[in-house]
Amino acid sequence: MIDSRRCQGAEPIIIVGTGRSGSTLLHRLLALHGDLGWLSTFNEVFPERPWLSAFSEIYRWPMPDRLKQTKAFPKPFEAYRFWEHYLPGFSRRDRPLTSEDVPEAGIEPVRQATSAVLRFQRRRRLLVKITGWSRMAYFDRIFPEALFISLKRDPRAVVSSWLRAGWLDVTSPPGSRDWQWGEVPSTYHEAWRDLGGGELLSAALKIRLDLDDVSRGAALFANRTYELSYEDLIAAPKSTLQSLCVFASLAWTRQFGRIVQSARLHDTTGKWREDLTEDQGELVLEFFRRTDPPTASLLSASHGAARG
Repeated sequence: MIDSRRCQGAEPIIIVGTGRSGSTLLHRLLALHGDLGWLSTFNEVFPERPWLSAFSEIYRWPMPDRLKQTKAFPKPFEAYRFWEHYLPGFSRRDRPLTSEDVPEAGIEPVRQATSAVLRFQRRRRLLVKITGWSRMAYFDRIFPEALFISLKRDPRAVVSSWLRAGWLDVTSPPGSRDWQWGEVPSTYHEAWRDLGGGELLSAALKIRLDLDDVSRGAALFANRTYELSYEDLIAAPKSTLQSLCVFASLAWTRQFGRIVQSARLHDTTGKWREDLTEDQGELVLEFFRRTDPPTASLLSASHGAARG
């Protein structure tokens, strides 16, 4: 049995949700909190060199955003190659990963590596972002005290963003040779087919599978999962993040408050209309209505279950 308190950062905060849900915005805002350290683009390229995390402090310096977004800048990153280095199979796409998929031999090395990342950043808790399959039970095996932030967004906006991005194939027909996302429930396939199929609904189907996986994880770890709406984050960043900080036992410091207040958050909640017609938007919503599990429950109407 691994002692969850042996390593620094034993209570990480892990952001989960489907891709294109606004998780990068949330991740990079929280990365500026004084207690949180994180994996950077440097850790992605050089997973065995945690000392490079010392350069992550540069991200907190006041400088133009366009400079921070350059490829060589050490910004917060999902760092799949980091996780894959210590936990082979972490990046598989064909099904959700469970606690049984964690390679036993990789648990202690990855805990030591993330602890070193925090040590070089001089931070006490780890912030992680993972999109797609949530891997919540997987992470729980490694970090038994992990907290999860489930980020949700209007599915029309997520579908639109996926179609615009184009760097990951989420539009191939389910069951085809190019479909990468594993088994599809027959009822979902029927809804996809009955509504006309096509790229739009394939992207919606991928999102539904991601959200189902998050819901399963949230049910397992209800007292350690907090649901947050992207739309709330944009409309009321201060109050939304204050509530999140209460849940995660993060102090709302004057410095972090100033950072949040000065952040330029652009309201993109209606941007999907630039890529989709109203009819297409309604088609996406109809797909979600037809595939919404009848027993599905929100984690909390007030955006978060209390920790226990």
